[in-house]
Amino acid sequence: MTWSSGTIAVATMNANFEAASGLATGVSAGTSLITATLGSVSGNTTLTVTAATLSSIVVTPVNPSVVNGLTRQFVATGTYSNGTSENITSLVTWSSGTIAVATMNANFEAASGLATGISAGTSLITATLGSVSGNTTLTVTAATLSSIAVTPVNPSVVNGLTRQFVATGTYSNGTSENITSLVTWSSGTIAVATMNANFEAASGLATGISAGTSLITATLGSVSGNTTLTVTAATLSSIAVTPVNPSVVNGLTRQFVATGTYSNGTSENITSLVTWSSGTIAVATMNANFEATSGLATGISAGTSLITATLGSVSGNTTLTVTAATLSSIAVTPIDPSIANGFTRQFVATGTYSDGTSENITSLVTWSSGNIGVATMNPNGNANSGLATGISVGTSSITATLWTVVSNSTTLNVTAETLSSIAVTPIGPSIANGFTRQFAATGTYSDGSVADITTSVTWSSGSIAVATLNANFEATSGLATGASAGTSLITATLGSVSGNTTLTVTAATLSSIAVTPVNPNVVNGQTRQFVAIGTYSSGDTDDITATAIWTSGDIAVATMNANGSVTSGLATGASVGTSTITATVGTTSGNTLLNVTAILANNPTPPALGETARFVILASQKITTTVGSAIADGDLGIMDQARTYYEGFNEPASDGFFTELTNGYTYAHDDIPPAYVIPAPHASTIAFINQVRTDLGIAYTFLAADPNPTAATQVSPSELGTLTLTRGVYKTAANVTISTGALVLDAQNDPDSVWVFALGGTLTAGAPSGAVTLINGAQAKNVYWQVAGKTVVEANTIFQGNVFSWPEVNILTNAAITGRLFSVTEQVTLQSNAVTKAP
Repeated sequence: MTWSSGTIAVATMNANFEAASGLATGVSAGTSLITATLGSVSGNTTLTVTAATLSSIVVTPVNPSVVNGLTRQFVATGTYSNGTSENITSLVTWSSGTIAVATMNANFEAASGLATGISAGTSLITATLGSVSGNTTLTVTAATLSSIAVTPVNPSVVNGLTRQFVATGTYSNGTSENITSLVTWSSGTIAVATMNANFEAASGLATGISAGTSLITATLGSVSGNTTLTVTAATLSSIAVTPVNPSVVNGLTRQFVATGTYSNGTSENITSLVTWSSGTIAVATMNANFEATSGLATGISAGTSLITATLGSVSGNTTLTVTAATLSSIAVTPIDPSIANGFTRQFVATGTYSDGTSENITSLVTWSSGNIGVATMNPNGNANSGLATGISVGTSSITATLWTVVSNSTTLNVTAETLSSIAVTPIGPSIANGFTRQFAATGTYSDGSVADITTSVTWSSGSIAVATLNANFEATSGLATGASAGTSLITATLGSVSGNTTLTVTAATLSSIAVTPVNPNVVNGQTRQFVAIGTYSSGDTDDITATAIWTSGDIAVATMNANGSVTSGLATGASVGTSTITATVGTTSGNTLLNVTAILANNPTPPALGETARFVILASQKITTTVGSAIADGDLGIMDQARTYYEGFNEPASDGFFTELTNGYTYAHDDIPPAYVIPAPHASTIAFINQVRTDLGIAYTFLAADPNPTAATQVSPSELGTLTLTRGVYKTAANVTISTGALVLDAQNDPDSVWVFALGGTLTAGAPSGAVTLINGAQAKNVYWQVAGKTVVEANTIFQGNVFSWPEVNILTNAAITGRLFSVTEQVTLQSNAVTKAP
């Protein structure tokens, strides 16, 4: 590809045919046409270079520590006069104030900003560009390496595939570091497995060579740690490509995943190993194969294209639909949050398109802060775009822009509050020796606000012979691994404030594994999540879903997701029949039967609810009620505000319960244990709420997508009263009412029948005689209302189904609801209502 800039006085392009081809550099304010040419074919776009000047530089992480001899990566984020931000780590000049304590890597290189501890002490780390500087303090400790933990513990891999190992070093001061790239890796039996070259980015990566076992060892100096890798001789049987039959707006991207199922029933994520192809490259193109972004499709024009993943002689595929919709609006959430100075808040931009569909476009928009003296934004176009950092006390308007569409602005309030306390959760847990437990640190500030500070604190284990902790300031900070039977005090410290809890490591052995749900059904082509609960000789139990090896007894009937990942235990129906689903750890197994049923004709695929499945009412900002409401069989949750935003409820002596709620619990963003319960397997309330918010967004986006994977889309009438509708997808961009009579949903004696109503406007059910009636086996749990506008159920109306409303859900006096009420960005309001979650 040959790249060119139409106006080189405005922008220049990197040399062609090199690793950085396509990289443009702004030279002066103006616009330039950027063109890519291959042979006689060209494509182009316009690049605008602004005259903004650098205002400030923020260096992160803030005031970290590192063990002597190890390294810490710093990042420089520049904020400009127009409020935009960029990652300028490789552009700044880095310096260490005390080079006897820490040195910095060479400037202007890939590893710029990497500090190495030389001796115990502190050093000011500074990033400078022109006349603008930013800095933070690095503390180097003199601790010595005590032990090395190698994870995952005793995993397996199919012959010819790979398994990544991680080495975590624990030091004499109780701190831990990821030392994967520093240790020397070895395989005890190289005929069974080999290891990647040491001291590189892919250090610790094992490749299965032949069936058998090999001891994998990590060594640094005189300290070693090891685990056993089992290589199986299974062959690739099939490839499943997910998501199934998705859609994407022209110009946007969709990530596909290839999961290979092997002859022994095990599964692996082989996304980066397969060859990806698009059947119609005029509709969609695929990223380069065998890379981190393999499987990423980009919509080129409206139409459909068959997306295929191939490895050897085995292939799998699905159909991608590219729509020609245009961006109509951008919504930014959360609405008007607050953070303590020096901390961060993640914002999300959701784009709504002309066909009523929605997409998470957080990494595509340009983020800006109206007052960069109060808050700065992370660089645009990255995985962590939309992350705001408080710089000083005050308020700033946060805005997202894409093309000519500007979002609603939300106001970020940065407070001067100080850290009052740290809660470490879960409280007093136990694990079997060799297993892990994730801890979370929740900081409470002087104004009562809370924040997840798990990756900001320094973690330590009081007895490193009993338990070790993962490296600090990383994604897996706070992960403890049992080293021997006993107890250890797990402490999280930030500045002068600490919090702790006791971890008990038992010498217990695994006695049995229970697999749930027991003997469930799933429709062919859809998924069912299984959970493995291990019971130990001590009587303790633990969720070992991610640790167990999952197999399907009949892979022609059902396949299992890759083992050792967050989605382990997820089964996908492949054909009608039954298969035994087994979870195995070592020599212990548990199983259950999965019954895969035939797809009903024109029956929509329902959304995956994830953690939202437990809720009867969810809202971003507020849930209110008047006297007389009765809510049953589900939880209540406020995702983005404090517990005080439950209004009108009566709270008894036991925290987390309302007298209006039967058989359910209540959650809010600021809940602190032990008064409030943390749902398993989450380490903190905030982590749980964050997952709920993510799952709600996924379900809403799925319902809004066009088309649904297994049902044709029909046009929904704007008035649904007096109609009788069988299962299917009903879609319109208009406002919809149910007012002239009851809407009857007829399952035709198939209780698995699903209805999806995707509405681009508002939904009003009620006056004078609207209602939703279910007949012939129809179930409220299988009815989904995706509403881009406000949802109103008027007085005395009987309404059934799961409501996913973008803004407000308003239920008027004495209306009765069977289903769920979810407000993605605003509130749910009740007025003496009976609300029962559909079973």
